[in-house]
Parts: sequence; C-alpha cells; structure tokens
Amino acid sequence: MPREPLSVVLITFNNADTLDACLREVDWADEIVVLDSGSSDDTVAIARRHGARVTTHPFDDYGPQKQRVIEMASHDWILNLDADEILSPGTRAVIEQALVDPRHAGFRLPRR
Repeated sequence: MPREPLSVVLITFNNADTLDACLREVDWADEIVVLDSGSSDDTVAIARRHGARVTTHPFDDYGPQKQRVIEMASHDWILNLDADEILSPGTRAVIEQALVDPRHAGFRLPRR
C-alpha cells in the first residue's frame, strides 16, 4: 500500500557534532529540509551530504525560524526535529504505519 510522502525539517546552528547522527536516522524520508542560522562549522556540509535541501536565514527567534522551515517543506506530512534528536529504534516503523493509514491525520512521538 502506498504511503504519504514525508518531509523532515530542522533548524540548525553549529550542530556539526550531532547532525550526522540525527540525519542518519531519517535518511529514508522523502525530503530533508534544513534551515541553517549561519553556522561556522561543518553543519551545512553534513546536511548536504545527507541529501538535505539547505537554506540559510539569520536567526531572529525560535518560533519564526521553525515556521520558516515548516513552510519550506514540500509535503503535507512533516517530521519536525531538533538537530540533536535521534529517533529511537522502531520509530520509523511507527511513522510509516501512520503514513499508510488514511485514518491518521497526524502523530506525536514521545520525547526523552
């Protein structure tokens, strides 16, 4: 059964230490969108290595920056992550199950 496409969105700023592990866990998504706030480390290069579409915009505040990256997503289903978050084992299966079931309009993941 086909599933709905998924965009993963993140805002970043000097997240080179955590971004690779974060993006490795979502490389199966249909799209990864990164809005970088002007990093001076390898954050942008790491994001591009994972196939992310990267745009830079100066950081003005957390809420507006998150809204910008959400608006950049191409798909209706969006997984909004922080650059230091790593999906737990089994999370992909839960997400993909929601994406194939038309009764779902969204999902929430527990955070630790």
